[in-house]
Amino acid sequence: MLASTGTAAGHPFVRVGDGPRTLLVVPGLNDPLHTVGDSWWYPRLMALYLRRYADTHTGYMVSRPHGLASGTTVSDLARGYERVLDALDVGSVDVLGLSMGGFVVQHLAADDDRVDRAVLGLSGTRLSESGAAVVRRWRDRAAAGHWGPIYRDAAGILAAGARARLLQAGSFVYDRLFEPVDPTDFLVSADACLAFDGRRVCERVTAPTLVVGADRDPFFDEGDYRAAADALPDGRLAMLRGTGHEAVVEHPAAFDGTVRRFLSR
Repeated sequence: MLASTGTAAGHPFVRVGDGPRTLLVVPGLNDPLHTVGDSWWYPRLMALYLRRYADTHTGYMVSRPHGLASGTTVSDLARGYERVLDALDVGSVDVLGLSMGGFVVQHLAADDDRVDRAVLGLSGTRLSESGAAVVRRWRDRAAAGHWGPIYRDAAGILAAGARARLLQAGSFVYDRLFEPVDPTDFLVSADACLAFDGRRVCERVTAPTLVVGADRDPFFDEGDYRAAADALPDGRLAMLRGTGHEAVVEHPAAFDGTVRRFLSR
């Protein structure tokens, strides 16, 4: 299945499928970490993920724009995604936010009536104390230009076993040769993430919304996930047991199966 790439309202995207419904996927905090040298493989990786939904949806993985202004908030980012929907002119959409992307989706679903169904994938209404500590550590390293430790940390969180070790080994190349397209984007995104509290935002979301949590997640604890589901007028919670933030990569049957069942109702 062929993938295509493009830009909408300044946001780079990868598009896969021609299903009757549209799925907008908003990636997480590590989205701006890919570099100019990733242009040959990053879209392919995103397309591989979108293929999981291609039988039912035309999928768009939409990145944040480069050159984020200092002080940009999650609400500001969500308004950018509203402009993406304007540019794509796709009508009603299902939206899936992954990790920090779930923060954006909360605002998008609260403020844009084109959202049909929403999924907060491994995302609560705010970071746990341990999650905030990780993000602050990454922000400090990014401010010092030390990208390798961030890549290695992220690899261990987003993958497991041999896959994580392979990604961590590859990060040594990044540490020496590359830095993100716009290093400031990661700093701005981290600040927005640390400042976000979506409890009042979720109260305004009328679309049916699924919160997918994991009981070993370093960024959110089970109470954070339950608080998000409880704050949503039409919210429901699915907890994945024995896994954490790596569930998106390592446990597609559990993670994506849960999301697909919700979107198919």
